Amino acid sequence: MTNWAKKNKLSLPIALTVNHGLRSESQKEADFAVSYAKELGAKESFILNWEKQNIKGNIQLQARKARYKLLAEWCKNNNVKCLLVAHHKDDQAETFLLRLERGSGVDGLSSMDYKYFLDGIYVFRPLLNFSRSEIEKYAKLHQLRWIEDRSNYDLKYRRTLYRNLLKASDNQDVLTERICLTALHMKRAAKALMHYTRLALNDCVNIHDLGYIEIKLDELYKLPEEIALRLLLYSIMAIVNKHYKPRYRSLIAIFNRILQQNSDVNCTLYGCKIRKYGESILIMRESSKIQEITVHLPLNGSIEWDNRFSCTIFGDQECSVTIAPLKKTQKIPEFLKNYDYFSEVYYSLPTVQKDGKMLAYPCIKHDSKHIGDDEIKYFITSIIKENLLKLIDV
Repeated sequence: MTNWAKKNKLSLPIALTVNHGLRSESQKEADFAVSYAKELGAKESFILNWEKQNIKGNIQLQARKARYKLLAEWCKNNNVKCLLVAHHKDDQAETFLLRLERGSGVDGLSSMDYKYFLDGIYVFRPLLNFSRSEIEKYAKLHQLRWIEDRSNYDLKYRRTLYRNLLKASDNQDVLTERICLTALHMKRAAKALMHYTRLALNDCVNIHDLGYIEIKLDELYKLPEEIALRLLLYSIMAIVNKHYKPRYRSLIAIFNRILQQNSDVNCTLYGCKIRKYGESILIMRESSKIQEITVHLPLNGSIEWDNRFSCTIFGDQECSVTIAPLKKTQKIPEFLKNYDYFSEVYYSLPTVQKDGKMLAYPCIKHDSKHIGDDEIKYFITSIIKENLLKLIDV
């Protein structure tokens, strides 16, 4: 990396390593990594520590989520736009086998991407075309040092089972290559499905300015089931703006109910309220899952709220206000009722409050109280369409 950066007249790379603190030697290994990175020419090197609490369930999954969260946060805080990680071809084959065992579909079996977007950071995997044995040969040729992570041999982890399975084959490199080729076929199929999902959006989906999605059932029923399921899935993910998918078992149960044309649909999933309303399916934010935020006025620009709205509050007054949803114990004002939306929509809208008193409703003119001598002027813009397009970008 350092030689490549120098050759292309770029800034030298910064090395990051995450200390998960799961093993007694973790700190020593992290110290070695940052020290050796500096020796190899890195501009700087840092250890990011996982402050874990009450770990339950899949430790490796939680550690992975924590690792990427720490890395992405560091990059954002330090204005770094690109993150390179060291997954290789053997990792790809192991991931494919793990997901195959779990019953993953086309998306899961396409395994890891060469590049993707995470919380505003571009993540690249430049070693994904190289096997572990090729990387080891390179390291030995150039007399590089490394540390073996003993958890890679711990049989309590499922990934170790598949790592050993690959090693036990007559020709590990050939088997790994073929598995990765299958993953590539799945990736192409996933891109094709995503393309047709995107085409179906215009006919089937309305993204409303008040922060919810409407799926037109008459158009949904015309689609192949896989495309229809994806429209439902990505609509849910766009409302909460999450990269990870909800559990398939819960999703498919709701989808099958939607396909029963005379059935009622009224359920929650992944922080969303999913309800049949007339000839449509409405996907709204579950109001009990929304977190209020406190902001200090005057605002310098807009602020994002609940991953669905960009909020702008105008005024020069200096004070703190809360942006929070209308509570179900509070009455919906008459001027809002005139817009004839489903009631759950109103309870998921951001309102401006101070000391428990309502100051302003979004979008719609409202005779609000005053802070000092100035009226609160408050506007919202939905960002759900942007969320959705990022999810299905092909």
